[in-house]
Amino acid sequence: MIDKQASIRFELRQHAFFAGIDDDGLDDLIAISQIKIFKGRQAICRQGEDAENMYVVLSGRIKICTTSQGGKETVLAFMGPGEVLGEIAVLDGGLRTASAITIEESRVLVIGRTGFISYLETHPKVALNIIGVLCGRLRKTDEFVEEMTTLQAGPRLARALLRLAEQYGKPQPEGGILVDIKLSQANLGAHAGLMRENVNRQLKVWEDDGLLGGSGGLITLFRVDALEEIADQSA
Repeated sequence: MIDKQASIRFELRQHAFFAGIDDDGLDDLIAISQIKIFKGRQAICRQGEDAENMYVVLSGRIKICTTSQGGKETVLAFMGPGEVLGEIAVLDGGLRTASAITIEESRVLVIGRTGFISYLETHPKVALNIIGVLCGRLRKTDEFVEEMTTLQAGPRLARALLRLAEQYGKPQPEGGILVDIKLSQANLGAHAGLMRENVNRQLKVWEDDGLLGGSGGLITLFRVDALEEIADQSA
């Protein structure tokens, strides 16, 4: 039990929400939480629902997405271990602004709204941490909206790949950076605001040019410098 508690504390400290929180503070959070496992392609929460819980990702991969009235999906972000989702609606008591769907089997810490609001009252440092993280996310959302409205397909896809490489990139001994998250071209397109066919066409061009390569659903970036130049191109 002690080992399990220590393991969860370690996992919580991987997220900026809980940076600098001592063991007692983390144990208070664990006491009002429970661990749940979601299968691949399972909804953790859906856009428009009431918010009863927030979630800390302990393992797995999850996409955060919205769906328009016409059924078009936009992937706002991909999340992995050490990240928190569902906190906005939990904090303001409103409806879910987006859906969270697992890409693969994922293990999460589920924290109820009532308990978490009470927790923040006695642990103000966590509240300050959250404010900082949410401000950073708002800035990224502004950048994302600007990309969707001003950039052509190539720069948008290049920026999406570079963001994923920054978040999930693993340098390879033989060269290149592996983007260590399996994504369908449809999901990658939804993240860049592009149709799957456009993603397929552009990836093929870049693969032929030696900028990247794909295998087993994973992408390796071989020419990050070239992709950065493409990403910097204006509309």
